[in-house]
Amino acid sequence: MTSKQNFTCPQLFAFDCDQPNCCDNYQMRFVFLLFTVGVLVLALLVALIWLLFEFNVVCRCLKNKFSKKNHEISEIDAKSYEETKYLRRLSELNPNCRRDMIES
Repeated sequence: MTSKQNFTCPQLFAFDCDQPNCCDNYQMRFVFLLFTVGVLVLALLVALIWLLFEFNVVCRCLKNKFSKKNHEISEIDAKSYEETKYLRRLSELNPNCRRDMIES
């Protein structure tokens, strides 16, 4: 009986074990605990990535970064288009206008 009471498991998590079969049981429980925590972390990671793509946080951040440049270009294109339209209309209404612009 004294040998059973002096038995200690080599694992740190089985500090209250006093028999070898108890150590195996604790070891298996510890492995299951690690597996469960790993699956939980993996599930949270997948959920986080899914939510990022679901709400387009990544796309929205990239779009905001590049939209200023595109917005400036589109404003320039719009002004250029309006100016071209104005000049065409002016030249259609007054054919001599083109001559006046070239001479001045």
